[in-house]
Amino acid sequence: MSSMSSSPLSAPAAALRRPPRALTLVRDPRPEEIGATIDWSAWHLEQEDDVGQSFEQDKVVQTVCSSLRVRLAELGRAETWVGVDVFFAWVAEAPLVRVSPDVFTLPGPAPDPLPRMAQTWLPGQLPPVFALEVVSDDWKKDYEDAPAKYALLGVEELVIFDADAARGDARLPRVPLQVFRRDRDGAFVRVYRGPGPARAETIDAWLVARPTKDPTRMLRLARDAGGQDEIPTEGEGMEAQARRADDEKQRADDEKQRADDEKQRADDEKQRAEEANRRADDEKRLAGEANRRAEALEAELARLRRDPAGQGD
Repeated sequence: MSSMSSSPLSAPAAALRRPPRALTLVRDPRPEEIGATIDWSAWHLEQEDDVGQSFEQDKVVQTVCSSLRVRLAELGRAETWVGVDVFFAWVAEAPLVRVSPDVFTLPGPAPDPLPRMAQTWLPGQLPPVFALEVVSDDWKKDYEDAPAKYALLGVEELVIFDADAARGDARLPRVPLQVFRRDRDGAFVRVYRGPGPARAETIDAWLVARPTKDPTRMLRLARDAGGQDEIPTEGEGMEAQARRADDEKQRADDEKQRADDEKQRADDEKQRAEEANRRADDEKRLAGEANRRAEALEAELARLRRDPAGQGD
């Protein structure tokens, strides 16, 4: 299947037009389906069904989660709640119909007190705005069921990341990144499918998938479409800040050393100037003494010329 770019979706709204979609309209159902009870059992997620994450998946999740907090702080949205692996249920009569996104954001602080499970039919318990699913061993479930569940939950944007596809260990139809986004009339549309980078509008960032075995580098957030301006994790940011502080200290030390060297050179120049002045004074004094001796000798010679016999007047 061909890749779809995520960037065109924001522009065509003004340039292109389409008819509205009635998402819940069903024409001519079978008579037995009218008024029938919905069987949600296939979507039940028991506590024991929500298997723990692998070490790789945990590292991917923690890395994205940390970078996401940094990005939201940059955007002035530090109050946005960033969470991991929490149950969200949306069917009051079937509370086991739920999902647990690997990473998610809520539109503001989390409920206080924190519920054991978010139930979106209750006041103050909202669905995520952004959700990330890291594909598990049961990749078909994540590819086929997850988008439908998140669509019904009411998520604004869903990213599905497949580490095996990013490494090249899985073939089509598996791909590194998929992005689903809520459209203007409520449709949950896959706006991107491919290698990335892919834009996530709700967090104003690009997702960059890399073919690496290092789980801290597999999926990163970036500020630019080329994925070069990478958003650091909180730890990386602190390390970078420490390096900058060390660099600033080194520059300050270098400046101080240069100032000390300049002062030493100035002191040396001053000392040499003082020594030169002393030598000049000594030479002037010696010249004066020499002049006086010469004058005395000339006076003595003149006297002797006047009085060769030394008889005086």
